[in-house]
Amino acid sequence: MTNYPSTSAITQAELDKLLTQLQQLRSSITTARETIAPLETNLAAAYNEFQAVVGTLRRQSMRLQAEIASLRSQIQRFTQDEDDTQQQDVATDNFLYQEEQTTEFSLKDPEAIDKDMLLEHIFRLLDPDVNAEDAELLANLQGLCSDATVSLGDVLEELPWGIVWTTRNSQENLTQQYQRLKIWEGALNRQLQNLKQATERLYKDARYGLWRQQQKSPEHWHNFLNQCIEQQQDQNYELQAELDKLKEEWGRITSTNKL
Repeated sequence: MTNYPSTSAITQAELDKLLTQLQQLRSSITTARETIAPLETNLAAAYNEFQAVVGTLRRQSMRLQAEIASLRSQIQRFTQDEDDTQQQDVATDNFLYQEEQTTEFSLKDPEAIDKDMLLEHIFRLLDPDVNAEDAELLANLQGLCSDATVSLGDVLEELPWGIVWTTRNSQENLTQQYQRLKIWEGALNRQLQNLKQATERLYKDARYGLWRQQQKSPEHWHNFLNQCIEQQQDQNYELQAELDKLKEEWGRITSTNKL
């Protein structure tokens, strides 16, 4: 467990150490961004090329699967009691209500106070009425802070290193400055962890496998796409056969019901 210095005994040396840590965190975040951006681009490019070749067959597969699911549902309804169907409808309504409630709750901003404190600090240090650059920066940060989906870490990424980071405003003492910077450190740590997790998710993304195939060689990629086409065609033939059987069964059920 990390032992932080008591806030009643903060020294300038400890504050300077914290500022150094903040600079290092910002550098790590920049490096993580530089890693994740081209990876996202590469995965998207490989997937788009894959979709251009195999996409039509895949969409046909999804259409067949949807038709199969719909027809199966129609057939099953003939073997289910009406009460079961009503209970299912109620359960669905409850789920939709819960989902709506969750969505509404998620719109609240858990870091609103910290973002307001950041803006107040900036207002006390910068002079937007005189300096055009300060005005532009403040307008940008105000827009970010007003968005509940933007984290404090996102805002701090947009805040250039300078007096806003290193200077104590007129309403702060050394301890209060240290406490504010600790809040910022926590936000940057969360930001870095989120970026690392996002990178890990990309490595586990199905598109990553496509990109690795693409990287082997143009010939290998060409052969891989042809193999995917053949496999998808085989699957579609099987799905079509299954759909035809269900249509026959549905036809027998409706014919019997009419009698």
